[in-house]
Amino acid sequence: MGLALIEAILESGADVAGIDRVDKPAAEAWENLHDLAKAKGCILTYFQCDISNHETTFEAFRHAISQARFPFRGLVHCAAIGWVGDSLNFPVNEARQIIDVNLIGTLIVAQAAGRLVKEQQDIMEEGVTASFVFIASMSGYIVNKGTPNAAYAASKAGVQQLTRNLASEWAPSIRVNTISPGVIKTPMTHGILESRRDLFELWSRETMLGRLSEPGDYRGPAVFLLSDASAYITATDLLVDGGYTAW
Repeated sequence: MGLALIEAILESGADVAGIDRVDKPAAEAWENLHDLAKAKGCILTYFQCDISNHETTFEAFRHAISQARFPFRGLVHCAAIGWVGDSLNFPVNEARQIIDVNLIGTLIVAQAAGRLVKEQQDIMEEGVTASFVFIASMSGYIVNKGTPNAAYAASKAGVQQLTRNLASEWAPSIRVNTISPGVIKTPMTHGILESRRDLFELWSRETMLGRLSEPGDYRGPAVFLLSDASAYITATDLLVDGGYTAW
């Protein structure tokens, strides 16, 4: 998801600072993105941090923005973890880990980015507006058939509500919205999609468009919400689920 959205943002002509928990991103994919950035006249940089850690996240964001050519105007946050398990026996420490990354991590990232935008506004004569986009999930609305994942679903519902509150607090200078995907074919979901073909077929059948999504399906929605094309949209969740939740 992150790589696909970086590609889309670079194609729109913006510089990008990628942030992830690993020391280095996947070499081939990152090299291709660097080639794209060069072709578009953009700058692509990378910084490592654990977004559930308040101090390291703030440091990474400040370092990234200090090297930027332009004011900081857009954020896409898609870091998340999750796995299935019967709620009666689901380990509480694992539930806390999911909440820490998916929900508290979103708040930490929002705080780090929001403070940087406010600092820019204080020192620049013209007001700098920004747009923040958080990746939530259709799991914030529904119970996923065949996969008990209460902690994950609760964390994503929390992201949706967190977004509405931040949007109300930070308007009009910062717009805050979410995208709620359906099931996505990514490395994180590969294991269950391969081992449970019954679920793969069920989820595909339950989706009006008859297929599971790919990371590329979220390129347009993310760029739209980041851009001035969505200038009158805030506190909104954009469901991109192929019609799964509309039955």
